[in-house]
Amino acid sequence: MIKSAPHKDFSYLNARPHTRLHNRSLKPSPVIDLTLSGGTNLEFESGLPIGYTGPIIKGATIQSCKTPVADLVVQEFAGDQYALRLGIGKFLKKAIAKSGIYKEGLYSYFMLKGNIRKKINPAGRVHLRQDQYAWFYTGETSCEVQFSANNEFRVLDLFYSPALLKELLPYFPELQSVIDQPDTRTHAIRTSWILQTITEITQQILNCPYDEETSRFYFDLKVRELLFQMLDNNFRRTNRTISFTTWERAKILEVKTILENYIAQKPPTIKFLSRKVAINEFKLKAGFRQFFQSGIFEWLMERKLQHAKELLQTTNKPIKEICTLVGYPRTTNFITAFRKRFGVTPGSFRRE
Repeated sequence: MIKSAPHKDFSYLNARPHTRLHNRSLKPSPVIDLTLSGGTNLEFESGLPIGYTGPIIKGATIQSCKTPVADLVVQEFAGDQYALRLGIGKFLKKAIAKSGIYKEGLYSYFMLKGNIRKKINPAGRVHLRQDQYAWFYTGETSCEVQFSANNEFRVLDLFYSPALLKELLPYFPELQSVIDQPDTRTHAIRTSWILQTITEITQQILNCPYDEETSRFYFDLKVRELLFQMLDNNFRRTNRTISFTTWERAKILEVKTILENYIAQKPPTIKFLSRKVAINEFKLKAGFRQFFQSGIFEWLMERKLQHAKELLQTTNKPIKEICTLVGYPRTTNFITAFRKRFGVTPGSFRRE
């Protein structure tokens, strides 16, 4: 995808050339390699585009591209034993990004908005939907990402070195078999839904409150915390699960889609949801908690407050209007819930 400047180690992101997209501002010039429908060439520039209102990763290398074909912002940050990359934007035409992976380690992708399709050789294919994440361990290999037209996306990628993974072996001995596999093999892709605890950590990374020097130490802690939660979700929760049929899983995921439409409304009852998707209440509640590690009501309330937080950050809408947009009939109730969740009132949060 992006070939970095020498002072940062992004060698795990190096790409083989297809359609070359040259950066006009950085020296030596990085290269973004993408194959786009029609073979269109894009040019990236250093820095953020005018009018950008999304999150900014402190200390990251930032490149952007705004053309009739694509509107993209890519931010990359490298630590001693890890690296993270935030990609935001959309393609106006179908696009395929092909790249090579040249550094051994664990790779994870957190789909914060939209969806993408990935193919990692020889691990396989994955359709990563909003609020899902995927991870795999690999040595040198190749991968491919497909973007559909007019699909706005926001994805946070993280790379963890074998040395960093070994820090967690005392807590997750299962990792040893992952790390010890031959370099010629790739560990199968594992996907899960993003838990509330993981959402909190990703938001803390994207909205780091510290200056650039302090943020490096902050990221060192947060990426390890994120890795711990991801491994805990994968290795420790597998022994505490209830079996569901493919049909039941589809119905439980359908409830999540239904709840997305209730951000600005009063929460629906469990009985209503159960009848809506034709699954009994016990299976619905147990399955939802198993898949998302949260009760249905708690999950919806968290979504409401996270949406309110985003509106406070990215718009000038009055707090009273935001209160209505996230389904709180009374402003006092909204302020109380926001302060309990984030530790500050909406007004104080906006002024920070």
